[in-house]
Amino acid sequence: TKENFRASFDPKRVEVERDLDNLPNVPKTQIQAAVDNLVQRIQLLEKAVTDNISILPPYDTRICLEAVKLASERLSVLRGQLVPRQKFSFKSRKTVATATSPSALQVSNAATSATATHPSAMMVDTETIYLGGVQVNNNTTASAPAVLEKPKDVALTNLTDCTINLVHTLPLGAIHIKNLKRCVLVIPPVSGSILLHDCEGCTLIGACHQSRMHTSTNMDIYLHVTSEPIIEDCTDMRFAPYPPEKNLFDHVKDFNWLRQQQSPNWRLLDASEIRQGVAHHVLYTQRA
Repeated sequence: TKENFRASFDPKRVEVERDLDNLPNVPKTQIQAAVDNLVQRIQLLEKAVTDNISILPPYDTRICLEAVKLASERLSVLRGQLVPRQKFSFKSRKTVATATSPSALQVSNAATSATATHPSAMMVDTETIYLGGVQVNNNTTASAPAVLEKPKDVALTNLTDCTINLVHTLPLGAIHIKNLKRCVLVIPPVSGSILLHDCEGCTLIGACHQSRMHTSTNMDIYLHVTSEPIIEDCTDMRFAPYPPEKNLFDHVKDFNWLRQQQSPNWRLLDASEIRQGVAHHVLYTQRA
């Protein structure tokens, strides 16, 4: 029942908020472990809400998800302030043109594709990209550690006309995406969520446990998801399965549309609209 859910959810939410308040006081040697613990607990709170959508009134669902969103955003800010940046090895732009190692995260600027000799030389014009809490600056390729004990989050922000390929040996947790315009994203299966805000005209191909999309429009989403996708304040969102097998990609919950009729804010891609092999094309181009 709703009462049982809130009796379990609310104390855990309060504990997370308390630990967020205390995070600046955690010793530096323990800060990464504390952040990782909070990430997992916030993800569990989010999973609890999405798993119980069928029994929760819309108001309670919205309030709980908003609390999760605020906690996640606050943790992201605190992590940027408190977690020491790991040392990554960077390659110059000239070196990137000949790099073929699949162990490097490739982020491409589609606007330069017409003149680039090698697709892997295309670079992104962005403010920041965070890979597992590590900032990657403009015109660089980061060689990530081959093995990490726990999955790490990725944050992609303020990108325009880019191709982002996150397929990698690095285990990924949650993917945070904000303010992307006309980008193509390829996301491997992740253990957490794909969380998207303020995006327009993008194509997303990915697999995750949960998918939440906010204030976005005009997107093609090729999705494999094991829980019902959620959209809020979105328009013209188009969904298709990826790979083409049964999953919950078409069980979209629109929090702005509570009627029994189909929401006007999302639909399934028609067969004629589906771009066959779009992810394969991106991956092949990135390794060419």
